[in-house]
Amino acid sequence: MNLFGVSIGEGNGKVGDVYTFSLPSRLTCPGASTWCRKHCYAYRYERHRPACQRAYQRNHVLAKNPEEFVRIMTGALPRLMPCMRIHVAGDFMSVAYVEAWIEVCKAYPQTRFWAYTRSWNVSELLEPLERLRLLPNMELFGSIDPTMPLPPEGWRVAFIEIDPRAKGILCKEQTKQHPSCLECGYCFRAHSGNVIFKVH
Repeated sequence: MNLFGVSIGEGNGKVGDVYTFSLPSRLTCPGASTWCRKHCYAYRYERHRPACQRAYQRNHVLAKNPEEFVRIMTGALPRLMPCMRIHVAGDFMSVAYVEAWIEVCKAYPQTRFWAYTRSWNVSELLEPLERLRLLPNMELFGSIDPTMPLPPEGWRVAFIEIDPRAKGILCKEQTKQHPSCLECGYCFRAHSGNVIFKVH
């Protein structure tokens, strides 16, 4: 869906019939580790799908203007949607951008938002991400790999299965226990635990 200059994904085989919003990987990932950059599935995906790459680049231009971002997102998104995945690709790139998402989430109190981020590992982004994480309709995971520290206490954690610290459930979409994220619902269910992903 491309409305008002923003490209909003309308689902895929993995997430199901769920709206998504993405940015260019690597370019918008200030908390990415060397390991993450080497294994980034989103970067590989973008390289093979130029149309997605262009859409994410358009979103990036919009996201650099937080006031306009909030205005357009709240005009483009349907008023009734059960859930939304933030960042199939990309990450929370700045304080102003995190605060823009706080405003969007507040505008859709009936929608469950969820995201995985390594930006918690950037000192200036941690405090606004904490405020985003504490919204009643947001499930925000601190994403890590074996080369990174654990996120602060209280965060849900998205582990990689090769991490010896990994505790939680294996992603049920990856293990084929559910056909999609929407069918599973674990990651956007309030007060659930950590998740473990296979390297992909």
